[in-house]
Amino acid sequence: MTRWYRERKRDYYYKEAKKQGYRARSSFKLIQINNRYGILKKGGVFIDLGASPGGWSQMAARYGKVIAIDIQPMQPLDNVIFIQGDLTKEETIEKIRQIVSKVDAVISDASPNISGNYTLDQAKSVWLCENALRIAEEFLKQGGNFLCKIFEGEDYPQFLRKVRERFRMVKPHAPQASRKQSSEIYIVAKGYVGR
Repeated sequence: MTRWYRERKRDYYYKEAKKQGYRARSSFKLIQINNRYGILKKGGVFIDLGASPGGWSQMAARYGKVIAIDIQPMQPLDNVIFIQGDLTKEETIEKIRQIVSKVDAVISDASPNISGNYTLDQAKSVWLCENALRIAEEFLKQGGNFLCKIFEGEDYPQFLRKVRERFRMVKPHAPQASRKQSSEIYIVAKGYVGR
């Protein structure tokens, strides 16, 4: 049994996710962020990027309709339309256009494949966030919300500034369910005003 596996077994949120029927412990991150900031509103339409295995989509689907995107496959969920594709590719965005024109929130828990080289991983994380923001700019209604996971590092402040130019309220936030040793942070952005 690997150390990672042992730690995961001991992890409170991992156990809770199993117990409550969530697909991933990350569901709790979205629950905690949403309880605090109200990113998802009842009856909304949402785009969930980096969705597989479906922890965030499962949670968002309680509020409204979800268009979920991931390179990896995902088991079906009620109220969720799944597109298997790369969120950085135009053909994936074209598939979103065929389903929806405007949404209430774009949420992204997308993460790069971790290489172990932090500088590289952090740059890839920002690249995914840049693409998530591009999708938000196209699909968000005026006043819509955006949430994305990013690794802190040298490219982070510049990306944060870019988000602040486009939304009325922007707050970096680390939910309780994030692992203590993690360098991930969530950018919570509300009230899209356009570029």
